[in-house]
Amino acid sequence: MTEQIITITGLEFTAEGRPIAHGAVIREGGSSLEETLKAGSAQMGTLHPMDGSPMGRVEAKFAGQTATAVFFGERFLLAAEDERKSDWLSALRRLVAAL
Repeated sequence: MTEQIITITGLEFTAEGRPIAHGAVIREGGSSLEETLKAGSAQMGTLHPMDGSPMGRVEAKFAGQTATAVFFGERFLLAAEDERKSDWLSALRRLVAAL
């Protein structure tokens, strides 16, 4: 019997269709990064910025959901953004995003 002990996910960050950085997330177990983010976890990974790569907070799209990526040095932190339950426009935003 085999057991998956780590999972590596490669990511490419783009801005206006241009790649700005490549990254990788390494985590324990076999769960997907999408499942991990949906569960509300933040993931840290290694970052290889390219010329003109922004530092600080950038918006990212991953598996159809909005996430925030915070770039600092050769690391990044990726976290899914939670919609505020009190936000009455969230259903409309989801509908517009699906179009």
